[in-house]
Amino acid sequence: MRETKIPKTAIEEYNKGVIITFAKSKHDNCKWNKNVSTWEMLKNRYDNGLRDSQMQKLYDAEYSLIPCGAEDNLPFDEVILKIAEVINDTWFRKKFGRLFSDTELKIENAPRNQNMAYAYGTDIISIPYHMCNVPIVLHELSHIIVDRLSFVVNMRKSYSTHGRMFAFIYLEMVKKFMGECSYDILKNGYKNFNVKYRNRIPQTSARKKILRERMLKLHENV
Repeated sequence: MRETKIPKTAIEEYNKGVIITFAKSKHDNCKWNKNVSTWEMLKNRYDNGLRDSQMQKLYDAEYSLIPCGAEDNLPFDEVILKIAEVINDTWFRKKFGRLFSDTELKIENAPRNQNMAYAYGTDIISIPYHMCNVPIVLHELSHIIVDRLSFVVNMRKSYSTHGRMFAFIYLEMVKKFMGECSYDILKNGYKNFNVKYRNRIPQTSARKKILRERMLKLHENV
């Protein structure tokens, strides 16, 4: 793949794939605070801990979204351009631009014997040829977003790998870049497999007392 330039983006080869460099955009948020929608989106979608208890549920929920045949997969070059297109989209930059401004993202053209796509930490996505499709691209990008959030926003909350925050961001990405039909498929999958993606209800002292009383009654009735 030749070195390619599109607005706000430089794409160059390295030994395992390509490196995409994202420049600053006028739409990038310079600050997240309690008065902007991004903060409201992030505030209460935390998990009880870091244990990835939702992974299989989420995989099952997205099953109907993933293309079935090899003919539905994109060439690796088109996957690269799709990722650049998504991250440079105005909607994306307004919500997550701060995470990608003046940063690099490595996209690995994974070997054929790799049976899964992976996001490694904050800056590497590895995709094998048989998983080069839009849902998987959005899935892995959602991992990168959540991992970068932990470095940029000190929320003092736990976000597990496929937890509430990931599930919510993935659903929003599908709605924006795949349309309402795909959004409905994934949302129904979440419902069918009990994937949590909504805000947690803050546990006030009064609510904790109510929950304790319920638990005591349950133990008494056993």
